[in-house]
Amino acid sequence: MTEIQKRPIEQYLDVATISEAGTSERYQRASSPHTVFTWWARRPFSTAADLISASLDPARPAEAAKVLDPFVGGATFPLAGARLGVEMYGMENNELAYFTAKALLELRRSAGPQLRHLLMLEGREVLDQLKAETRDLYPARDTENIICYFWSRSAACTSCGTEMPLQKRPWLSKKAGRQRAVVQQPDFDTKSFDVRVVDSISAAEAGHSAWSGRNTLRCLFCRHEYDRKEIAELIRTASADKLTAVAKLDKRKHFLPATHPHEFITDAVAERIIKEDCAALGLQVPEVVIPAWSGITNPTVYGHETVASLFTERQLAVLTRLCRILSERQRPWEEKYGEPRAKAIAAFLSGLVDQLADWNSRLCMWISQNEQVGRGLSGPGMPMLWDFVEIDPLLRGPANLYAKLERIAAGVDQVPVAADQEAKITRGDSRTMPYPDAFFDAVVTDPPYYDNLYYSILADCIYPFKRMALVGSFPEIFSDPRTDSTRELTAAPRRQGSTADAWTYFSTGMTQVLREARRVVKPEGVITVCYAHSSISGWSSLIAAYVRAGLKITQLWPLTIERTHRPRSMKSAAINTSLVLVARPSAAAGAMGLAREAPSTVALITTALRRAAAADWPDDVAATLAFVSAAEARLGELTEEMLSQQDAVNAVCRRIAETIYENIPGFSFSSR
Repeated sequence: MTEIQKRPIEQYLDVATISEAGTSERYQRASSPHTVFTWWARRPFSTAADLISASLDPARPAEAAKVLDPFVGGATFPLAGARLGVEMYGMENNELAYFTAKALLELRRSAGPQLRHLLMLEGREVLDQLKAETRDLYPARDTENIICYFWSRSAACTSCGTEMPLQKRPWLSKKAGRQRAVVQQPDFDTKSFDVRVVDSISAAEAGHSAWSGRNTLRCLFCRHEYDRKEIAELIRTASADKLTAVAKLDKRKHFLPATHPHEFITDAVAERIIKEDCAALGLQVPEVVIPAWSGITNPTVYGHETVASLFTERQLAVLTRLCRILSERQRPWEEKYGEPRAKAIAAFLSGLVDQLADWNSRLCMWISQNEQVGRGLSGPGMPMLWDFVEIDPLLRGPANLYAKLERIAAGVDQVPVAADQEAKITRGDSRTMPYPDAFFDAVVTDPPYYDNLYYSILADCIYPFKRMALVGSFPEIFSDPRTDSTRELTAAPRRQGSTADAWTYFSTGMTQVLREARRVVKPEGVITVCYAHSSISGWSSLIAAYVRAGLKITQLWPLTIERTHRPRSMKSAAINTSLVLVARPSAAAGAMGLAREAPSTVALITTALRRAAAADWPDDVAATLAFVSAAEARLGELTEEMLSQQDAVNAVCRRIAETIYENIPGFSFSSR
């Protein structure tokens, strides 16, 4: 074998600068391609570009390099590589993610330099039409300028038949000097509730909650009590959404009690619009069933068993009408701009569907600290909210579609369009790659993080609606009514049968991907993976895959690229810091003198502590590095059969973790 030189990423990586740039980028998404479509757990572009660049041979121009991302997801790595001029390839299983990549990497390129202007021009016409055709859905839109509607769950007591408000989040505003809350004051004479907006919640008012505990309920009138199981049945059979307050926008928001809900709601109009739209599109409202996974898809416990049930009828009507408008405008766009531009316009304006599904459903929380709407599909699963906010997305309030359109157009304008390089994205399973041997200079990716996110469940809240809008233009992507979760490489005990089976499924799948990566990368190339998890199983499954795939980890780098208010940081008390793992085929590592016998676990811990101290990294980062290094070394001593079994692998990894605990006090794994 010819002499193999180390790549820059194996020698030095300025992790402090990369981490700072990545964290900063997460606060500036208004000018990022990430704002165009919804996807989850995407890395900053600056981080992806740095990892790709450092993984390449510096003696050759970037334009001559071929790089593969086998888990394209939201297309961060292919886009970052395109900015560098690298010839990027990628694979993606999920239909929604594949569409995102196709739009950003292919349709953007074919649409020409005027796409941002066309998106703003045609997008405003779409939204103006949507606003006109949904006017009857919002009786107070034109007269009162109502921008937000605040809902709470309410149930009928099975003992006495009276109402039981299930409100848990009464605050409308916590801004200094303008605190407001909505309270439901019981009237014990009439056995009803008076809804009021107040500037504080007194102890007496707070004491009138029907919740007697976190998971127990008590009727305020007959004192009948319900346990957790009874509450779930009660919500499924005898509950409804109750409008409690609205927000009116003048120069600032004003919160008003919804004492007469009929002034703000017209259910019959929503039913008519949905029926008309489905007939016009020749499709039905998506009745995609949500997996009933308590603790992950919590709305299913309380009767929200389909994607459509996550939306109020009015929210659903706005969604279907937007899909219909987008579908019906595609033919005029073709006549006006030609097929390539028309497809691009339709694809990128479908980002408005993403925004509606993500920011206007029964899963959306009101954030009283800044009077904004929280995302409903932030992951890893779905929350059950007893109080949610509904917006009028066509007024200038929180999460409105006109502002979202501006962000979509700005994000599209940031997509790199190189004249001589085209990213090549393949829809398929990375466990079997369609590329020849020794084809790529590097493989650089951000794989699924074991059980941190269930992508297909979240994607199915958006994909079926985009299908209503785009199946005519993209039948090859949107032919099926939902995404195919059977190919998803995540550890899901409810899919795979047990925790042990889920571990084996993920670890074996990653072994197959890494073996394929070893096959398609050049002998002198590297495989760079960015990964994070906080449990032993989350890490042991991946490291066992490296050993089984015949790879040698040649370098490790810690990165902190999450928002600073999130729990992941280099000072966390578990392996939550993102780790960059650089690896080579074992034969190549051996030729470089890197495959010699591994030191003891204690020696590896000592080495990691010294390295962390020299770089001014916290001890928890040292623990991360030591664990991965020691796990690779000790697992390399197991047989192939043992490496495929969770119990055998985790037993070794627990012993390593215990040794680390002894040497680095305060460090621990999560209990997952």
